[in-house]
Amino acid sequence: MISASPRRLSVFKQVVETGGFNAAAAELGIAQPSVCAHVKALESQLGQPLFYRHRGSRPKLTKAGEALYGFALDMLRKSEEATHALAHIRSSEAREITIAVHRDVAQSFLPAPLGAFTRKHPGTRIVTRIGTIEEVLELLRDEVADLGLLVSSGPPGGVTSVVLRREPLWLVAMPGHPLARRKAIQPAELAKFPFVTGLSHSRYQQMVDAALRRMGIPTWQVAMELQESAALKAMVGQGAGVACLLRCAVEKEIEAGALALLDVKARAQELELRCVYRAPLRPPLASFLDHLRSYA
Repeated sequence: MISASPRRLSVFKQVVETGGFNAAAAELGIAQPSVCAHVKALESQLGQPLFYRHRGSRPKLTKAGEALYGFALDMLRKSEEATHALAHIRSSEAREITIAVHRDVAQSFLPAPLGAFTRKHPGTRIVTRIGTIEEVLELLRDEVADLGLLVSSGPPGGVTSVVLRREPLWLVAMPGHPLARRKAIQPAELAKFPFVTGLSHSRYQQMVDAALRRMGIPTWQVAMELQESAALKAMVGQGAGVACLLRCAVEKEIEAGALALLDVKARAQELELRCVYRAPLRPPLASFLDHLRSYA
């Protein structure tokens, strides 16, 4: 088995193609004894000469030399192809950012900064993966995603994170709901009406439940659990119940009159919009994080 280094094979190839040890040394910019040393090492490994050597004439390949020359051409070609392929991968990875995004953030906060960033950096390819908070963290920890965007009530464990902004939770209902036109609603009154919520076992809904309790709503009736916030908002609009949602997820519907913001006599609770990542950040990711901060 031949285990010669690409460098040694390259020196041997140069001797063959330039027609001599001195010419190869001049072409490679190394001393002639170094060329001889590389060739002798190959001959020692193979146990037979690679050249017929006659004083005053160009060295000619032996049968072993011809076989090794073909091998060297193939190996050096493959080595060059692999080098180019790896360089392309490194270049592509340097220009690609994969973001895992909580579904509410993907629909509300992300589009504007993402659009502006791609216009400013047209050579950067953005890949987004959308899911639950649990899925965002899993994608980041499994190194599938470079950055994650999610809501939390504190720093998630096992990753580095920064708070982009604080996002209040708003209580909303359909415009025709009995509480929609009321002022200074007492939190306890909400216990009389059904709620539409996210899935009870999800991290997101557990944070919302804790926020409702802090607002002074000790219990509430759950009429429906939905995984997608878009479906949740649609059911609220159909009169299925009251919902507690992030401001960024419902402000457009409130402005359009599709949903009504309830005037509850309690301090609005806030969650944190965080960017989570694995440190240290390579330059394109650091630039993207700075860009997100400027939009937050």
